[in-house]
Amino acid sequence: MWTMYKFKNNKSARKGEMEMEMKKSANQTERLFIAIRIPAEIREAMGRISNRLSQQLRFAKWTFPEDYHITLQFLGDTPVEDIPALIKVLKQVAAESTPFELALQEWGTFGVPAAPRVLWAGLSGNMDELKQLQQKITLATLPLGFKAEARDYNPHLTLARKYRGDNPFSADWLQDLHRQEVEAEPGLTGHYWTIDSIMVYATMMHAIPMYEIIENISFF
Repeated sequence: MWTMYKFKNNKSARKGEMEMEMKKSANQTERLFIAIRIPAEIREAMGRISNRLSQQLRFAKWTFPEDYHITLQFLGDTPVEDIPALIKVLKQVAAESTPFELALQEWGTFGVPAAPRVLWAGLSGNMDELKQLQQKITLATLPLGFKAEARDYNPHLTLARKYRGDNPFSADWLQDLHRQEVEAEPGLTGHYWTIDSIMVYATMMHAIPMYEIIENISFF
């Protein structure tokens, strides 16, 4: 992620190459967001569920299990040189935060009910603490030029995007599938896990998995 320089014997060639690399580094950006990572056992269980759901619900894209997360703030294209300052303020937020618990809950959709653009899993647990953490992060990153979204914060885990079924999507159908999957994965619903860190992710377009953790910031 950081620029490495290849030195040549010729001084002028070395100087020219260094100038080019420095210019490239100055213009380099990473597409970042801040999020909570889902524990491995929950990612695996939800991955099994999504695999079964994909046989019945036609969505254009299903989230790769390793990419499951709960977004706290989307930052967008961020100059590499600005990342250390970002990490610094997030460490300050983390140091002032205490662990809390969450669990996956009901399923739902965003968009037109008959043709939703997002299928998601909702959350239960210490939702006030989650929203307070999100607010602290957006306030801390504001002086760095990152703006919070105007819409209300609606935390969730994205399972799939862009419904492409031949028949209209049905909320009743989704609830029937949810009941079936709760029986198939009884340890998932209501399984609480502790949030004691936040992650800074970089988006690696067209890669699988698509999101790479570039910093894991613990509350301790």
